[in-house]
Amino acid sequence: MAVPIGSKPPVGVVHVVQNLAIGGLERVALNLALHANREHYRPSIVCLGPGGPLADAAKEAGVAVRAMAKPSGFQPAAVLALARILRAEKAGVVHCHNAAPLVYGALAARLARAAVVYTAHGMKTSGDRQPVALSRLGLVDEFVTVSEDARRIAIERAGADPSRVSTILNGVDTRTYRPASPEARNGTRRALGVPEDAYVFGIVARLSAAKDHAGLFRAFASLASTNARARLVVVGDGELRHELARLVGELSMEGRIVLTGSRDDVPDVVGAFDCFVLSSYTEGLAMTLLEAMAAELPVVATRVGGNGEAVVDGETGFLVPARDPVRMADALRWMSNHPGEARAMGAHGRERVLARFSIDAMVDAYDETYRRALERRRH
Repeated sequence: MAVPIGSKPPVGVVHVVQNLAIGGLERVALNLALHANREHYRPSIVCLGPGGPLADAAKEAGVAVRAMAKPSGFQPAAVLALARILRAEKAGVVHCHNAAPLVYGALAARLARAAVVYTAHGMKTSGDRQPVALSRLGLVDEFVTVSEDARRIAIERAGADPSRVSTILNGVDTRTYRPASPEARNGTRRALGVPEDAYVFGIVARLSAAKDHAGLFRAFASLASTNARARLVVVGDGELRHELARLVGELSMEGRIVLTGSRDDVPDVVGAFDCFVLSSYTEGLAMTLLEAMAAELPVVATRVGGNGEAVVDGETGFLVPARDPVRMADALRWMSNHPGEARAMGAHGRERVLARFSIDAMVDAYDETYRRALERRRH
């Protein structure tokens, strides 16, 4: 790995996020900070908002976290406050995650004379024209998307310069997410109130419209009407929690669809699944999908965003059209009817993650991106 120019002492890298809530973007930023090469970089995190539950994990690992608790709406004073933080951290690189952090981070970085790396974590943010405009003004040194599909959108919809947009695939911790032992799996199932001999589908995602839990629930209900062993475990919380709880009742799926809310033991819960499901109608490159594959689970996912770059259809799982409960139900039915073949898909999925989606590969790629950003800023 190349050593950044003039990196004695290590270059300060400040990650700017909205918050450190439990989510894919936040875990990418956290993993980059936790696994940074400390000989080259000194990581820290700034939250524009009040912080979040992942802040404790960062602090426990010795990563400084500052929460600005910025009021809603554009706050010019927050730019100046962030610039003071960047100077205090002796930031060489400001890594902004999604659009709102970029606005504050890019302006503050100019005042602090730091390089700016921007990562668009979703399809919507990849198509946002604001980061492209900031890049053309010289306020963004490196523009990163998390999938090739997202890069295409940045170029075609937002007008980004193809030579200035790179793709870095999200990476997951394959030591934390790994196949569970039968004893651990059964223990978690008992704790969840799920029969040990059930065929368990699971989803880990925020309860928001973009994840289309309602469509998944209807697809699962179609399967469950003819498969008494099938269960669906839903991990996550969000604005649609009460609405989805009502839908479970309307579908007469009480006890068959289990809403767990947010959990701090997600790797254990994922280990209790037989098959992972992701029903989103928009995605960047879902961390939960990669984590499930690392845990050796076959997956059924919608053919959107970067899902097709993670899942090899027919080899590590199935890709189905978004918002199509019939096709989703067919894929779930196949998984539950062919458990042996499904387990083989899961084994292929873990091999794929180890080869292409490891944390080490992601960290190395960002290290090189930081080096390029520093060189660009110095010239």
